[in-house]
Amino acid sequence: MRAAVRGRARLLALLGLPAALLGLLFVYPLAHMAALSVRTVFPGAFQYTGAHYAKFVSDAYFLRVTQTSFALALTVTVLTAAVGYPVAYYFVRSRSRHKHWIFLGVISPLLVSIVVRTIGWTIVLGNEGLVNNALRMLGIVREPLALMNSFWSVTVGLVHVLLPFMILSIASVLGKIDTALEESAAILGAGPLRTFWRVTLPLSIQGVAAGSILVFCLTIGAYITPWWLGRGKVLLFSTTIYDQILAIVDWPFGSAAAMILVAATLAIILLYFALIGRVARR
Repeated sequence: MRAAVRGRARLLALLGLPAALLGLLFVYPLAHMAALSVRTVFPGAFQYTGAHYAKFVSDAYFLRVTQTSFALALTVTVLTAAVGYPVAYYFVRSRSRHKHWIFLGVISPLLVSIVVRTIGWTIVLGNEGLVNNALRMLGIVREPLALMNSFWSVTVGLVHVLLPFMILSIASVLGKIDTALEESAAILGAGPLRTFWRVTLPLSIQGVAAGSILVFCLTIGAYITPWWLGRGKVLLFSTTIYDQILAIVDWPFGSAAAMILVAATLAIILLYFALIGRVARR
């Protein structure tokens, strides 16, 4: 009995510090921001109001920000999954003795600052960058293409930054799949494509789901890459919240925008998990 009590005490002690840190660094700031989002600041007093939320959902500019932000997050998530799955599959199933180089290539971008990686795309996509110089040398274009400061330049930059997270998430699940299941499907007459579609993909869908949620959340909250590669021409939640709080110094409205982002993202994540759960049960 005493041993059980001591075990519970140790468990509480181990979980106490992480719980305290979570409350201090996440729950409290989020609660404070939620409270701030329904306040109007007057000299010497606070007045509660829902006007900030009403302004956001009724203004065409902020609705366009919402549309662009979620379109970008969805596009980046789909592209990283499409590119990352084959890489993860080859990495896990390859019998090459050089496969560790693949792993090194996957994680090496994580060893470099996100600022450096983002600025690197300026060298590639800029007016005097590698792409435009190559196109002019080949005689395809005479004037440089406007590849920077666009939705797709931000997309490319974020796919490059976040691709390792998708690959590692999928690879961690693929590595646990018993290859005997695929061999059994082949013995029963299933071709490679059908085996993948009916066996491998359903068993690895949790890895795809984990990677997708991770990439989606990191994209929707990304600031440095959209700011540098978009230069104010790509309207996103992150840059808008930054401008409202630090440039315009409208903390209540910026907080309302942040809470809308949190609520919308959480709703999409829950819906996504529900859909993935239905697919997995099939």
